[in-house]
Amino acid sequence: MADNKVGKRYAEAIYSVGESNNNLKEIYEALNLLMEMYLKDKEFKNIINHPLISLEEKKDFLSKIYFSEKEKVKDIIFYLLEKGRIIDIKEIVAEYLKIYYLKNKILDVEATFAQDITEKQRERLIKNLEKRTNKKINLKVNIDKSIIGGGILKIGDKIIDGTIKTQLKTLIKQD
Repeated sequence: MADNKVGKRYAEAIYSVGESNNNLKEIYEALNLLMEMYLKDKEFKNIINHPLISLEEKKDFLSKIYFSEKEKVKDIIFYLLEKGRIIDIKEIVAEYLKIYYLKNKILDVEATFAQDITEKQRERLIKNLEKRTNKKINLKVNIDKSIIGGGILKIGDKIIDGTIKTQLKTLIKQD
């Protein structure tokens, strides 16, 4: 829970900087890259966390990775390094994304079906969800061969199970 508070506090500050500099997307991409490297690249993580490598050497190392980024974006990465908060990068990125989605009225929806849906079905589903939620929909479709028919929608914390299996169980309980 404490990590989430740290992540939220840093994400809010970073988002505010990004909003004032009109570079929210660039910042997100840089933070996401940092998170991916920190979580997946053991050598990268060792360099960032190593107590005998100086802060300046770590900054030089990160400068080579972020050579094409604008100074304001690099400053954010360096700030996280200086404050020892790269360890919290996963929470920071998650909170940053939450703020972005909230301010831009975007909703993540995960849909699970027995087979892949057509582009037309996808567009229709997005359009219906946007109408019901008054938000832009970011749809991720999963395939689960164990579903006979219908589908499952996960919208935030809410799950709508419209599978045939669930509908049959409901009918059996009613008898």
